[in-house]
Amino acid sequence: MKTVAIVNPTAGYCRARRLWPLLLASLGAPGAKVDTWWTEWPGQAETLAARARREGFDRVVAVGGDGTLLEVVNGLWWEPRGTLPSIGVVPFGTGCDYVRNFDLGPTLRDQVMTALGKAALRVSLGLVRLQGFDGRLRQRVFINVLGLGFDARVIAGFRQQRLRLPGKTGYFLSGLKEMFRLTQHRLTGALDGHPLETDAMLVAIGLGRYFGGGMMITPGASPPAGHFQVVIAQKLSPLELLGLLPGLYFGKHLNHPRVTAANAGRIKINADPPADVEAEGELEGTTPLEVTIIPRALEIAAPSLAASLLLPP
Repeated sequence: MKTVAIVNPTAGYCRARRLWPLLLASLGAPGAKVDTWWTEWPGQAETLAARARREGFDRVVAVGGDGTLLEVVNGLWWEPRGTLPSIGVVPFGTGCDYVRNFDLGPTLRDQVMTALGKAALRVSLGLVRLQGFDGRLRQRVFINVLGLGFDARVIAGFRQQRLRLPGKTGYFLSGLKEMFRLTQHRLTGALDGHPLETDAMLVAIGLGRYFGGGMMITPGASPPAGHFQVVIAQKLSPLELLGLLPGLYFGKHLNHPRVTAANAGRIKINADPPADVEAEGELEGTTPLEVTIIPRALEIAAPSLAASLLLPP
């Protein structure tokens, strides 16, 4: 199998730069057969993934966080030339939420071996059409969770920090700041053709269960499923939102009367005022948006789903 690893050297506070060559060397001959392409700037993983498809690689391994994985998946998907490779994932980022859906092995070395092994699962992708920040139509695919409203504003606030604190500390402080200036959006649209009209401060559209460093935002989602789980947090006060946070890590927020969940494969949402949109922790644009499921679109090197993950009915 012709394999290339696309590595973000800054992932995991630059641990990827130091540890990736050592991990490959520890595998002996299998590791020696893996090409390594290092990214040098944000967005380059997408360009390199497209090149990998053109050059006929059978497996592309994303080494980094969820943002690196998002770039690799988009680079592979939108490149029209060559056969679509399977993917492997070696988590080095601060969040790495997508891999929480799978059993990839207990150690980094085990996870590298999984990423280079047999591709056992087919997973779905989401196709989103939205307005880019330049005002032009933008199309992207995502593999885990797409969110609009509060979580996107937290990410935007984190990016704008003058003294950016690392990882979860910076996100926590940005979230605390946004919590006390909540924006409520008037949503209109449809879920699988059924009208949607409500006030909300957050919408999460999930193929995977987790975002934000382990929060189980869409507990009924599953990567192989042929639909999304859509979670809508309606009008909440800052104190109500603060009270929900501990339960978010266990999916208990769905017990709140103003948090709703539904399954859907086609979603249209307009928001007043317009809401920022993020996918896998990366800002992508603003509403209005349309999201469509692409069932079983991509093959991933994962022997099984995580033991706690059951396919929703």
